[in-house]
Amino acid sequence: MAKGWAAPAIGIVTALAVVLGLVLTGGPGHARKQQRDAQREQDLMSMAGWVDCLATAEGALPATLSDLPQCDFRARLTDPYSQKPYRYEVTGQTSYRLCADFELPPQRPADRWGRNSDGCILRDYQPGKDG
Repeated sequence: MAKGWAAPAIGIVTALAVVLGLVLTGGPGHARKQQRDAQREQDLMSMAGWVDCLATAEGALPATLSDLPQCDFRARLTDPYSQKPYRYEVTGQTSYRLCADFELPPQRPADRWGRNSDGCILRDYQPGKDG
C-alpha cells in the first residue's frame, strides 16, 4: 500500500460532500431567491391589510389603491428588488387578488395567505369581520 493516501481521500470526500450539499440546497443563490420571495409575500400581506382597511372605510373594495387618513398603512407598492409594481385587481364584489413576480414557485399549497402558482394571493373582504 502506498503511504499518504488518507489526506487526499479525505479531501475528495469533503469536496464531494460540499458539492452534494450545494446541489441539494440550491446553494446561496437559491437562498437569496427564497429570501426575496419571502419579502414579496410579506409585502402582499401588508397590502391585504391596507385593502381591507380601505374597503372598511369606503364600504366596498376600492377600484384603485389610494391613501385615506383612517388607513395609515405603510404598504410597499413596488417590488424592492425588481422595481416592478405589485398588482391589485378586484375579482368580485368582495374578492380581490394581489400579485407579484416571484423568482421561485410556491413551496406550499395556497392557503388564505399563501400565493398560488400565478404569484397571487386571493382574498375575500368580509364587511364587519377582520380581513
